[in-house]
Amino acid sequence: MLARVFALALLASCLGYAPTARAAWMWTGWEEASGTQEQCLQTAAAKLRDLGFSVTVNPQTTFGWRGQDGVSVRCIAERRLAVIFVYAATASEEGRVILEQVREAFKAPAGGAAPARPPGSGGSKF
Repeated sequence: MLARVFALALLASCLGYAPTARAAWMWTGWEEASGTQEQCLQTAAAKLRDLGFSVTVNPQTTFGWRGQDGVSVRCIAERRLAVIFVYAATASEEGRVILEQVREAFKAPAGGAAPARPPGSGGSKF
């Protein structure tokens, strides 16, 4: 019995010294994606690799991990849409920047016209 009390007291004292948890941030956005499903997936994969993420691609989504940060780009070619989710473990600003960089990969090149975007299509944090 005394050993249990001692073990619980030791555990409680160790928990008091545990590092505090960091807040995680989640950002979402979307961008119009022209072309095929495969082209959408590869556009996302190329951009994530450029940003230093390790990439995995399945038939619907491109995933990227860099440390504790993650990104998924869900391609819905029949709707001409790429939905982007960014998980940033460290800072909200970092997640917003990653979101905007991935969105840029789907925009028209400098010489072409960018697709029209409906009002309120910006990224949001939740």
